[in-house]
Amino acid sequence: MRILQAAAILILLLNSLKAAEVPDDAKPNRLVNEQSPYLLQHAYNPVDWYPWGNEAFEKALAENKLVLVSIGYSTCHWCHVMNRESFSDPEIAQYLNDNYICIKVDREERPDIDGVYMNFVQALTGSGGWPLNVWLTPEKKPFFGGTYFPPRSSPRTRATGFIEVLTHLQSTWEQDDVEIRNRGEKIVQSLNARATAAGNTEGDLSLEAISKAIAAFHYSFDGRYAGFGKSQKFPSPANLTFLLRAGRTPEVHPEDRQLAQDLALKTLDAIANGGIRDHVGGGFHRYTVDVEWQLPHFEKMLYDQAQLARAYIDAWQTTGDERYKAIAIETLDYLLRDMRHEGGAFFSAEDAESLDPDHPEEKREGAFYTWSTEDINQLIADDKQRAFVKSYFSIYPEGNAPSGNFPTEELDGYNVLRVETELAQLAAESDVSDEDAKRWIQEAKELLFKESRARARPYLDDKIITAWNGLAISAFARAAQAFERPDYAEVAATAATFLTNHLWDRKTHRLSRLYRNGVSPVKGFSEDYSFLIEGLIDLYEATADHQWLRYADQLQKKQVELFYDPEGGAFYSFEKTDDIIFDPSKAVFDGALPTSSSVAAKNLSRLAQYFDNSAYSAYASQTCSYFASTLELSRASLPALLEALIYVAKKPLQIVIAGDPKSESVKSMLRLVNQQLLPNRNIIYADEAEGQAFLAQRLEFIKSVASLDGQAMAYVCENYVCQLPTEKLDVLEKQLADRFD
Repeated sequence: MRILQAAAILILLLNSLKAAEVPDDAKPNRLVNEQSPYLLQHAYNPVDWYPWGNEAFEKALAENKLVLVSIGYSTCHWCHVMNRESFSDPEIAQYLNDNYICIKVDREERPDIDGVYMNFVQALTGSGGWPLNVWLTPEKKPFFGGTYFPPRSSPRTRATGFIEVLTHLQSTWEQDDVEIRNRGEKIVQSLNARATAAGNTEGDLSLEAISKAIAAFHYSFDGRYAGFGKSQKFPSPANLTFLLRAGRTPEVHPEDRQLAQDLALKTLDAIANGGIRDHVGGGFHRYTVDVEWQLPHFEKMLYDQAQLARAYIDAWQTTGDERYKAIAIETLDYLLRDMRHEGGAFFSAEDAESLDPDHPEEKREGAFYTWSTEDINQLIADDKQRAFVKSYFSIYPEGNAPSGNFPTEELDGYNVLRVETELAQLAAESDVSDEDAKRWIQEAKELLFKESRARARPYLDDKIITAWNGLAISAFARAAQAFERPDYAEVAATAATFLTNHLWDRKTHRLSRLYRNGVSPVKGFSEDYSFLIEGLIDLYEATADHQWLRYADQLQKKQVELFYDPEGGAFYSFEKTDDIIFDPSKAVFDGALPTSSSVAAKNLSRLAQYFDNSAYSAYASQTCSYFASTLELSRASLPALLEALIYVAKKPLQIVIAGDPKSESVKSMLRLVNQQLLPNRNIIYADEAEGQAFLAQRLEFIKSVASLDGQAMAYVCENYVCQLPTEKLDVLEKQLADRFD
């Protein structure tokens, strides 16, 4: 058994060290026994790292040493930089080993630890990010922190070096450890009090909040380049999803609806054309370092792919523009091709760095995704086509990284593919027919894709995270409905089955956070429940298979039990444990991921309609009300809560389809329903079989719903009050359209 365990650890280590640079004479530290890809990347540092746990803090107490907690993730560019510059530096490592207890944490594995110390650093410095470096007393209480530090101070960096920070803090500790302990205690008390005061259980939310939020988004909108803010650009899919759904909410004023739609579509267009999109292999990079969407940090995260695919599906349902459909499919197909576990679930991320094709012994950020003019010259023989492709993708001999943004020195002579002139306009300007232009670009993409397959791929973080897979299940399920792709429904069902088999305890109904090579070491957090429940509800709508609703209901009950605050409302992000000295908090603002409370509010509202569960409705309403005062002050910071409000603050739209889900008449009705964006709709199947019998146990009105002589019937209802049933598509279309009159 020990031999098998050692072999498994070796396989884990070798796989993860593909992303790290290990000296030949390096010796392993404690992290060599971990399963986290990020921790394994640091397993051969000269730093005497500990994983998070009692052993490290007991040693810190025994020796009265400060603790450095360094938090990151395996595909984080600046984490790699600090690893090379500081944690692999013998002098810095020796100082750390002599004076500190050093702990490494994977923020994707332990978002609870990351969250509480990120809150501290943001409160201290006004910003955050990764790597996150926090200095603690032996009692786990923080007193100083920051993100990336250069190894040493220099005029070039204009920042205090890591070694200078270490020596200063150590000197301060030696002079007066009592003062630092007192400071840490006050910080913990202050942040706990701040978290408690974040919500307002007296608040009352109405759909008026949606129009106010649209105005706030308009205020922060970048009218020149699209997106929100005036510096580096994140795709922020929750913003786009909310705005598109606000644009299809009848109670919102028509001018506000149009404005919301315009803001979202202009941003989606900018993302689609920009360097943040992988125009060759599909999918999206994490963010751009510039305001114009030109130069990305090149890591690809599963959660971005899933959320942006959903946003482009919503855009297609809003406009019928086939371009949005193509982008959504391209993104999902990238996940199927490059990010899928053999069991059907999805891996977490791909790295920003990879081996440079022109310098195979060196790694370079973006090496897999960037191209020189010489690359294009070798791949495309026809002079006119080659010139056209270069113009279309903004390819220049000197490279096209915008001046003044990192990492232009690494990208000299290389180009990030992006589109600055629409294809039809460029064709007209170049005296090229539309047909030739489309063919040339498609051929170029195929040639570049084939060439990219010969390159060393970026490192793959192959852990399977429950929450992120819930988002992927949702994306594939929604695409299955919108685009009539039963193969996508099968993909979503296979992923859900994997999670059911490997990350769900059927006896306790508890989720695990993640899975890697048979290991599931961490209990699930609130977001794992929220995102998976959402995916399962969407999967039911895509398949008519009631087992997914049953599973969602069981998970929802467990999430309420573990994380819901019965006194104040809303959901804590993690359970109270001795492992973390901070009180459990409720995430307020959406970031790269929406908050678990906001998604849970929507889930609860949807499940309440399937099971006629008034308690679920109350939880949903109380969760929204908890954040009412925060929403009033920060209207553009809680888009997922605003989307939930569309479900909670108005009568739910129930579309009941009676008949065999496999019949053509049912499929025709679903096609009509799914080709348009209906923000607060629930599809309920009366399949005259097990699914209908299951729902009828708690949903009284579904018992009498039936097809007519084998012909599907549709019932359009609001809060169980239904219009006359119809078997005619034109009548169903009018019933849905009348909601906007």
